[in-house]
Amino acid sequence: MKKFIFKAGLLTLVVVGIVSCSKDSLEPELSTERDLNTNPVSTLTDLEYLTNGMYKRMRASTYYGRDYIIFNEARTDNAYSIGSSNRFVTVSEMRVNDGDAYASDTWSQIYAVILNANHIITAENVTGDEDGINDCKGQALVARAVSHFDLMKLYGQQHIDGQGGTSAITVPYVTVAPLNSTDAVGFSNERSTLDELRTYIYKDLDDAIEIINNSANKTKITKQAALGYKSRIALYLATFYPADYQLAYDAAVAAIAEGGSVGSADNFIAQFSGNVPDANSVFEFAMPSDDHLGNTGLFEIYNGNAYGDIVAQADVIDLFDDDDVRKDVLGIDGANLRNVGKYTAYADNVIAMRYEELLLNAAEAATHVNPSEALGYINQIRTNRGLTALTSVTIDDVLLERRKELMFEGFRFDDLMRLKQDVPMNPRITEQYEYGHYRIAFPIPLTEINASGMQQNHGY
Repeated sequence: MKKFIFKAGLLTLVVVGIVSCSKDSLEPELSTERDLNTNPVSTLTDLEYLTNGMYKRMRASTYYGRDYIIFNEARTDNAYSIGSSNRFVTVSEMRVNDGDAYASDTWSQIYAVILNANHIITAENVTGDEDGINDCKGQALVARAVSHFDLMKLYGQQHIDGQGGTSAITVPYVTVAPLNSTDAVGFSNERSTLDELRTYIYKDLDDAIEIINNSANKTKITKQAALGYKSRIALYLATFYPADYQLAYDAAVAAIAEGGSVGSADNFIAQFSGNVPDANSVFEFAMPSDDHLGNTGLFEIYNGNAYGDIVAQADVIDLFDDDDVRKDVLGIDGANLRNVGKYTAYADNVIAMRYEELLLNAAEAATHVNPSEALGYINQIRTNRGLTALTSVTIDDVLLERRKELMFEGFRFDDLMRLKQDVPMNPRITEQYEYGHYRIAFPIPLTEINASGMQQNHGY
């Protein structure tokens, strides 16, 4: 029998209908909390405010503003935490427990994004331009799909030994937008299986692609970004559903066709500075100079003159040829090898998707479904990084280019898991965590279990 959450769990705020709003996506300081019980959505302007507020929640330090990216770097062969300010130590040491703020804060923040998205998607009788209304709803559908995907990767049991693979439990897929405790009966604590989650995610993405605009504004989700996310998600899921390689390939090719170009070698480092998107940007989170995340953002955690907890693994520099401009991302800062090229100021936008990722997704999927096409995609990147074009390409070549191109941007741990690799050793780990170990997944937060009775992950 299903149990339901009435007053807590999956965010206490769901029962009071409070969502984040912002008048301008480039001015998130104007954001407010809106009570939809007393002030329901009625116009396109209202919907746009809710959409901007959704992005503000996505760019929070406990999600894409810092933590989710660092979770995917600090337990890999790219980087780890040295604990200079005691941040991300439990992540690098693979000992996050159910009372850890990293487990609870990101869980709550992502479900807050989902709540915002659901109020946009379910809004009825909204007045205004129909294309504008559909565009807001399309953005919210993508955000809901991506948020559940991110929750699944962090908390799902699909990679854990003995938990069922495609039938493993992941997270609740929430599609309701409750305004009160009566409506909140729709918030189930039953965790979707991977099979179920996959169906829900693809439906949201496909519905979004039908109605979303392809705006030139790269600080909002566009049709190109929606297609890009579909390729990213399908590439991950292809580990369990090999037919999804074709989905990943088709979505990446369609996203590439929407336009864009590879950033030049001369501009590789510069693209990560400032808050004006470059030509190779597909989607990024705005970090205005008057409303960035300050010392809770990526700059502080990577910079050796600030918190500086996250350092590079000592041998990572050996991946790069001397002529590879991507090598310049690395530098010695004090006693440590660090990321000194990406996110070097407070007001640097957080790039969520680049044109180069679309090429990498297409290349990797092509090695499975259309091998003759992979070489061209990879060479578009290599020849813009100071390297010569390859004459042939293997899956290992593609994966190496992916690692070098996307280093420190929050992809590596997910890539290791979908490739069924063991957790790499680092100076903080005292034992080897093989693929399938229960600590690959974060625990469900204790606050959630106490509030809703949700099933805890295996091993915790």
